[in-house]
Amino acid sequence: MPRGLSPSSFGAFKSCPLAFKFSYLDRLPQPPSAPASKGTLVHRALELLMLRSAQDRTIDHALADLTRAREELASDPDFTELVLTEAEWDRFHAEAEVLVHRYFELEDPTTVRPIGLELRLSATVGSVQLRGIIDRLDLVENDELVITDYKTGSVPGERHELQRLAGVHMYALMVEQLLGKRPVRVQLLYLSRPEAIIAVPSEQSVTGVARKTKALWTAIESACARDNFRPHPGPLCEYCSYQAYCPAFGGDPALAEELRGPGTVIAPALPLASSPV
Repeated sequence: MPRGLSPSSFGAFKSCPLAFKFSYLDRLPQPPSAPASKGTLVHRALELLMLRSAQDRTIDHALADLTRAREELASDPDFTELVLTEAEWDRFHAEAEVLVHRYFELEDPTTVRPIGLELRLSATVGSVQLRGIIDRLDLVENDELVITDYKTGSVPGERHELQRLAGVHMYALMVEQLLGKRPVRVQLLYLSRPEAIIAVPSEQSVTGVARKTKALWTAIESACARDNFRPHPGPLCEYCSYQAYCPAFGGDPALAEELRGPGTVIAPALPLASSPV
């Protein structure tokens, strides 16, 4: 059993228990992806922007921060191991610049009062140790709190909107436990559209999140006890780096250990025949 989990890992278990096991329990490495690495780059650029004084949070400074973020991350494995052609790298950086521009269409950064950036949180819900990182915790009028989460992927449809908000509602619960104050708003800023999805945490939503968190933890405990992590095929399978080891696609989960690299020993499925003398 893991000692604790983040909101994103709970979401991963709901999406596919087998992929959850590979990633969060076995911690098998995955090759970097351009969308994820681009998200890391833009998140760092916006963090640097928010570290500036309010009057200096201009588009020119944001683009300078994007360049600085690019330099900082140049030696990161998520970038050094990303296999792209020169033309694809050019498109990668052009798209990151577009995302930074679109951020300014969602809010005026000179009016933002951040009190926490890339804020690490940990809180206990029942027997569950929740932990995670909030992109931004803001102070607004009347000293109220707002959680802001940047998203660089596509905007979800109405069916999946509540699922995406579940994570920030978990963060709201954690903030309330730690600071004794419930955030008045949680917001997802989708830079690709650009579009904001906003929700107001309530007693009902916080209680519901706590109940669902406990239920998911029970399901994870049961799966660990029986070592029973079934695949859940769906649209996300197309992007899953573990697909070759998934029984739903004819793969053998035991062979996923080879992802650990050279020197990994994988037990054969059948006893090896004796070599003739």
